[in-house]
Amino acid sequence: MHRSKLWLVLGAFIVAMSLMAAGTAGGAAQKASAGSVTFGAEQEPPCLNGFLEGCNNTWTSWTAGVSLASVYIVWPNFSLAPYMGSGKVLKKKPFTLLVNLKKKAKWSDGKQVTADDLIFTWKTIINPNYELAGRSGWDSISSAKKINSKTVRFVFKKPYAPWKIMLATSVLPAHALAGENFNEVWNTNYNNKQGVSMASGPFKLSNYTKGQSLTMVRNSSFFGKRPSLDKITFRFITVTDSEIQAIRGGEVDMIYPQPQLQLAGLRGQSGLGIQTNAGSTLEHIDINTGSKSSNPLLRQKWFRQAIAYSLDRQGMVTQLFRTLNPRLKVLNNLTYTNQQKGYVPHFKKYVRSLTKVNQLFRAHNCTKGGDGIYSCGGQRASVKLGTTAGNRLRELAVEILQAQAKSAGIEFKPANSPSRLFFPAVSNQDYDLALFAWVGTGDPAGQVDIYGCGEPKSADNPTGAGGSNWKAYCNARVTSLLKASDAQLNPKLRTKENNQADAILSNDVITIPLYQKPTYFVYKTKVKGLKDNSTLQGPTWNTENWKTS
Repeated sequence: MHRSKLWLVLGAFIVAMSLMAAGTAGGAAQKASAGSVTFGAEQEPPCLNGFLEGCNNTWTSWTAGVSLASVYIVWPNFSLAPYMGSGKVLKKKPFTLLVNLKKKAKWSDGKQVTADDLIFTWKTIINPNYELAGRSGWDSISSAKKINSKTVRFVFKKPYAPWKIMLATSVLPAHALAGENFNEVWNTNYNNKQGVSMASGPFKLSNYTKGQSLTMVRNSSFFGKRPSLDKITFRFITVTDSEIQAIRGGEVDMIYPQPQLQLAGLRGQSGLGIQTNAGSTLEHIDINTGSKSSNPLLRQKWFRQAIAYSLDRQGMVTQLFRTLNPRLKVLNNLTYTNQQKGYVPHFKKYVRSLTKVNQLFRAHNCTKGGDGIYSCGGQRASVKLGTTAGNRLRELAVEILQAQAKSAGIEFKPANSPSRLFFPAVSNQDYDLALFAWVGTGDPAGQVDIYGCGEPKSADNPTGAGGSNWKAYCNARVTSLLKASDAQLNPKLRTKENNQADAILSNDVITIPLYQKPTYFVYKTKVKGLKDNSTLQGPTWNTENWKTS
């Protein structure tokens, strides 16, 4: 499944820089051998409809999302390959795309995956009544014409360079969802109107017990290689130490935790394998400038800059990763990773400087109180910093950042909560500072959903922020550059436009990048066919290849 530009680490319902698809390339059918595995899932999906902004989570995509295939899939090397179909550019003016679905692609209820489903997916994504995480690319389509039962011709209002990323979005079944309220219909299951669990991917949802587990069973109608496993059970284990104990004790067959210091103890343990890769998981701090934030100072650019100058990001990274990855660098760009050619370190200027922090506060007539915290016009420099509870590395990061900020005269009050509560609160703009990650594809598509003024202004959205812009941030120039980037077919000019936007974002400090998080896939060696995919596609991208020895 895919999500918006980046999956929240969070996953792929709508893919934009960010969001993920399920499965791997198809192949000849083979006789399946019975078997099942249990996956220790670090987060419980907030809900199962990963298209929605409050449920746009990697673990939504990596669990239930395995049900829903997409036209393209992101491979571990960050390339995009045809999966349930393929696309072809017919014309550049107007930009016209022909999309074909595989003849064997069909739903678990026996009906074919058709051109009607592609058109329905487009119409659902652009429907303003639905609270979606992103619409990038789909909102540039002006018309869709059914050529035959498996082919659609899309005509765009303007060119859309990352069209393959757009087509890495999960395809929806029109016959199962037409006439339903998409904000509600698939929050706890993927059933059609007759109660049959819908799937086009290798597995289908069998059972979901909130707070405990989610079970997927083989989809016998899958268009690709017949899965060897009968069943995959995702057991929600949201505390890192418990995950490690579960894999050590044989309670689960695999875990995919965010990197933690304790994982080093699993190296060399008999019967366990570990795969780790540098991925596209971008850990960062989002800053909420909206009315629901607890401190009006957050709306002031100078105050956000003071926060950035109060932090020693490299010191935090070194302390967190000196055992797991001592060479890990601070991330200084919101669009490109350290390995990419387009990487320009615009945020490099934010090195801890008490001198600059003091200058900013004094320039705005602020004074330190007896507790060492600044006050400005009676408003204390005190804000909430939250992350996903149970993730010990993140909790430790909050503690480190809290100490750094306090010594600079800024108070961070920890506000951690379980992922099933944390992410909905963030998407509802009910936070001050939020530490989490986006998972991307390696392509800068969809940044406008994260940082742009993408939606009409309303009482609920006074700034007109993009679908996954939960910071109440709206800079017309940034929006213009990001939209121009998505329409730019020249790769060099596209990179230039993204970096121009990133330079402005570094000055506005609406987000503070931290680091590029490595992946850790730990599993019993008796389970074969596992291959880490450090893109938003995640560890379950090739479940049809899994088998037990």
